[in-house]
Amino acid sequence: MSSSIIKLNTKNCQSCYKCIRECPVKAIEFKDNKAQVIPGECVLCGRCVECCPQNARILRDDLSQVRQLVGGDKPVYLSLAPSWVSWFRGKSFSAVSAALKRLGFCGVEETAIGAAECSRSYGELMRQGQMKNIIATACPSAVMLVERHYPELIKLLAPVSSPMMAHAKLMRESYGDIKVVFAGPCLSKMEESDDPLAGGMVNFALTFEALGRWLEEEGIELGEEDPEAVGVKSPVARLYPKPTGILKTMAPEDTAGYTPIAVDGPEKCIALLDSIRDEQPEGLFIEMNLCPGGCMGGPLLRMHHRNATLCEALLTERDQAQDRHVAGSAKMQSTYPRVFQNRAPQYEEISEEDIRRVLESIGKFGPEDELNCSSCGYPTCRDKAIAVLRGKADVSMCMPYLRQRAENISSMVIEHSPNAIIAFDEEMNVIELNPRAEEIYGVKRADVLGTFMAAFYGEDGFEQARESERPIEKKVYLDELGRSVEKSIVYIKEHRMYLAFVKDISEQQHQAQKLEEMRHHTVETAQKVIDKQMRVAQEIASLLGETTAETKVALTNLKRSMTEAQSEESR
Repeated sequence: MSSSIIKLNTKNCQSCYKCIRECPVKAIEFKDNKAQVIPGECVLCGRCVECCPQNARILRDDLSQVRQLVGGDKPVYLSLAPSWVSWFRGKSFSAVSAALKRLGFCGVEETAIGAAECSRSYGELMRQGQMKNIIATACPSAVMLVERHYPELIKLLAPVSSPMMAHAKLMRESYGDIKVVFAGPCLSKMEESDDPLAGGMVNFALTFEALGRWLEEEGIELGEEDPEAVGVKSPVARLYPKPTGILKTMAPEDTAGYTPIAVDGPEKCIALLDSIRDEQPEGLFIEMNLCPGGCMGGPLLRMHHRNATLCEALLTERDQAQDRHVAGSAKMQSTYPRVFQNRAPQYEEISEEDIRRVLESIGKFGPEDELNCSSCGYPTCRDKAIAVLRGKADVSMCMPYLRQRAENISSMVIEHSPNAIIAFDEEMNVIELNPRAEEIYGVKRADVLGTFMAAFYGEDGFEQARESERPIEKKVYLDELGRSVEKSIVYIKEHRMYLAFVKDISEQQHQAQKLEEMRHHTVETAQKVIDKQMRVAQEIASLLGETTAETKVALTNLKRSMTEAQSEESR
């Protein structure tokens, strides 16, 4: 049902939690870094759609289905909520009727016809006196609030159909086999039209916005009057959209034995239901509207910046021109009891131990740590912990905890950085530095805060960083400190400050120098070895040359000697 009425545009959702903060019943779950409506808990008050700064909420639009319905083979009648005067401001009902008939509706009537029947049924209930308290409402959102969040009070809901359903039934009984479409400023009417327990008499519920868009797309303007426009039998029923509209239709004798009160707005409705549940009063006849200002403060009117108070002034109980021709459905009487159902979500029991475990996971070890700042969307840290346990929220939604954690991590990174980090204001005065900076420059934090550090006198990297809007890097030797350092200077324009990151490279420079010396020594040693080897080679070559000559002479003499000896023997 309501699952398809408010949808999420995942690309637009920025996880700001604003919709959770605004939702009076916290019917929004935060999953996959997106806030989505929980259909079974939503009461379709429209606040999440209205408040979203990124327009991440999309409303169901049945306009295409209604167009097909109107183009079908059965006549389609339109039930128009009395709050139409706030949307089609300054136009007569006759002009509105003519324009809507041009769209294809066979008949256009005001829902006030059904409202008159509802008031008659409420009067009978009070005269019977069988209910200790009666909650009377034309508001489906108020019904959903009770069914889904106060099931123990369902017995207080007056078993009377809504004006929309009552009127639809009267039209069907009057005009035969027809289709019925409703138009109003409400989102929850879409839910009611889908709900078989609500009556099942309305095929589709449109918003005034959808109706106006349809007229615009067809190029139909409101000017021509409808000579066959029909009115109502009880003009006072047109006051139903006001916060006290039902009570204004009741005669004093109708409410005998009951104390009539009216409440509007989700916070007031919730507070009253809490009190009734806890205090168990009796003898109340309660007119309840979830929207502040009643239907004149309906979601679509709020979204289009129609002021509820100014809109109320447009409602009148005086006879209108069309009332001289009373609609056929207004000449009939009919009752259609409303059936209600416990639709409260079922959650497992949550122990105090579970709640404490969640709270401790975000650094809240005692009541003094529970800020109850509502930045996560929930009124208290405990409410948020319960939402986490129910799968509706994520522990990471705690802004103070995340900020503190980020600050702690940043502080640790800065404090334990192996490099010096120094922050300067635009006048080059030190506004912060870390322990490594104290060590490298041989200063104490308390002594240099708010002052100019002599070690940076004459440093032109600051000006270069500001003018070029890019980091300036350089290697310098600090004579007074006997250190070689590598500096990176950054100008942060948004905060009008400089950051200097200084890395002590003295040891690296020393190691590089030693390596260079080692290389030079190695080269010299290698050259000496080469020179010596060359001398030895030359000496060996010389020695080898002399020995070879002597051997040649000796062998030659030996050969000659042996030859001569052989010759003598042969003789």
